[in-house]
Amino acid sequence: MPMKPVLMLGCRGCGNVIVECALALAGIAYDYEEVDYSAGSPTRERLLAVNPLGQVPALVLADGWVLTESLAMLHYANDRAPAAGLIPPAGDPGREAFYRWAVFLVAAVYPTFTYGDDPRKWVADEAGAKLLRESTDRHRQATYCQLEAAAGSPWFLGDTFSAIDLYLAALTRWRPGRPWFLANAPGLAAIADRAAALEPVAPVVRRHFG
Repeated sequence: MPMKPVLMLGCRGCGNVIVECALALAGIAYDYEEVDYSAGSPTRERLLAVNPLGQVPALVLADGWVLTESLAMLHYANDRAPAAGLIPPAGDPGREAFYRWAVFLVAAVYPTFTYGDDPRKWVADEAGAKLLRESTDRHRQATYCQLEAAAGSPWFLGDTFSAIDLYLAALTRWRPGRPWFLANAPGLAAIADRAAALEPVAPVVRRHFG
């Protein structure tokens, strides 16, 4: 009996694109439900019922178990299909580097979007919100420069493809935008382009970013 597909709750151009690319590479079937996480949207309550943080992506597994946080979902996909190469296997020299930089992405880079995308959620006055947006933008650029200095070629881990490259395929399409990456982090931009061109990944990237 075929396994019931997992359900992905996401929104166009959001962080779920990273997990969708991983699921595509792993050959894991999934159903997709578009939600709007913004306050007052008609689908926000649906999202909150699955993920009380009101964030995407959220993944509902066949047994009803819910996964949140993109890195957790990547581990799930890697466990289901290790041949997809999302995470270097035990004993691979790139495994420690993967853990360092994958967690760096979700712990150092992602929060700049969490607090900077809609700063009025966190700071009441307009001037304070403007400063929060500007400061998180500057910090994000600094983290990207750090990643650029650490990046290998043709993939972030050098010869080894990993899910970090899928993160870059999405992140380089978000603020500060592609012109900034080409000028300040061309290595990351090149890695992102290679990842976005992979056969299972390209349709997902086109659907989200055009």
